[in-house]
Amino acid sequence: MLIEPPIRSRRGAQAFDDRARVAALRLWGAVLLGVFVLLAGVTMAKALKSPDQALDDSLNRFALSHSWITDFLKVATQAGEPTVALGVGLLAAVAFYLLKMRASAYFAAASVIGAYGIAYVAKEIVHRHRPRWDAVHTVVSDTGSSFPSGHATGSSALATVLIVAAVPLLTSLAARRAAVIVLALYVLTMLVSRPILGVHFPTDVFSGAVLGTGWALVCASVLRPWQVQRREAAP
Repeated sequence: MLIEPPIRSRRGAQAFDDRARVAALRLWGAVLLGVFVLLAGVTMAKALKSPDQALDDSLNRFALSHSWITDFLKVATQAGEPTVALGVGLLAAVAFYLLKMRASAYFAAASVIGAYGIAYVAKEIVHRHRPRWDAVHTVVSDTGSSFPSGHATGSSALATVLIVAAVPLLTSLAARRAAVIVLALYVLTMLVSRPILGVHFPTDVFSGAVLGTGWALVCASVLRPWQVQRREAAP
């Protein structure tokens, strides 16, 4: 009789925490996806064409005058290729599944596949051309529609998945903090590299980041991968 009240209290607190977390994730996910839709509309209306191009011109001058940074970004940007980000996300999903963390597995798969799927549809609808440079100013060549950036979308979705579902599994606080910093730097590198290399406008990468992050947060609010983690940690 003396044990029941604390158990009920703890379960009630957990249920409240779950509702609060779900509400926060859905709110932030909806806000970010709303920003993405707004940017898609603004881009289709070409309302940001002049400032986007002006910033791209400045970044192009920076790239041409800092070849060592450009050479580094040419290599680093490969880590954000769709085949890499999608592949790592699906490998994480398989790993979670084998560890019997089914919610985390579905969360990882839905996040990366869904983010790329939405990005593909948006590319077809917005159909924005990539920055165009003459031979002297071309740093890297790429094809396909520019909005949103697939590198930014995939890296943001993957990083969000790992921060939500994988990082909490690390036992050390220092390790968790280090992992979050590494993942944040990974995304930041993708966001910076694409405009500097001249294959995306700044709004392309920002839109990809809010899309990938927003979609992953919505998936987390629906699939709740932290519940599995809590059950695994329970005595």
